[in-house]
Amino acid sequence: MESKYWPLRDRINKSYNTSGSDNTGVNTYSYNEIGYRGDSINDNIDILAIGCSHTEGIGVSDNETWPYFVAKELNCKHINLGYTGRSNDYIARVTALYVRQFNPKVVTVMYTYPSRREFWTEYGPQPYTINPWRYFKDHPEKYKSFTQLNTLENNIQNFIKNHLIVQLACQAAGSKLVWNGSFLDFDYSDSTRFDGDYYIEDRHATSEENKVYSSKLVGYLKDNSYI
Repeated sequence: MESKYWPLRDRINKSYNTSGSDNTGVNTYSYNEIGYRGDSINDNIDILAIGCSHTEGIGVSDNETWPYFVAKELNCKHINLGYTGRSNDYIARVTALYVRQFNPKVVTVMYTYPSRREFWTEYGPQPYTINPWRYFKDHPEKYKSFTQLNTLENNIQNFIKNHLIVQLACQAAGSKLVWNGSFLDFDYSDSTRFDGDYYIEDRHATSEENKVYSSKLVGYLKDNSYI
């Protein structure tokens, strides 16, 4: 069950020209049988990519996301489980759910901000970031208690827990795991910031920036004979 605020079921087998914060109308967002970008789930999925909107590719068309570039370079089928606004809790939960179903050769994770958390309500899992999202605007009485748990120390421990869940899920499925800390300098307190050529702050990546990230990832996969 997904959030009533961004329901996957409304995207199944559909295409749009807007998504998330992108209202330009110039990009194409095509979704498969389970409401995600990428190839059909009826294909043999080689690469499972997961993350937040930086992975889903908000602001770029289907053929400009970093999972698309990786799959194209390696001539592989892929599924893009990136979902705008989502957390590392979401990444761990959905990886554990789908890695056994698709049995990909590689799971590649772009972790998001540790301050993002997921909590469950009668509507299913809700995303939370530093600022209250729509659920908290509807339920302000729950905002204070949740923010008291949202400390840097708690968030880092929660990140480590989620990473261990992802590792164990991939091991159980026999899939190789690559995450953004595998091949880029990584800051646990803000995991979308990297040193070097790939540095994104307060916006989504362009097509060219996604190419930079995918090139680094493909190089790591080839160097380690992951695929």
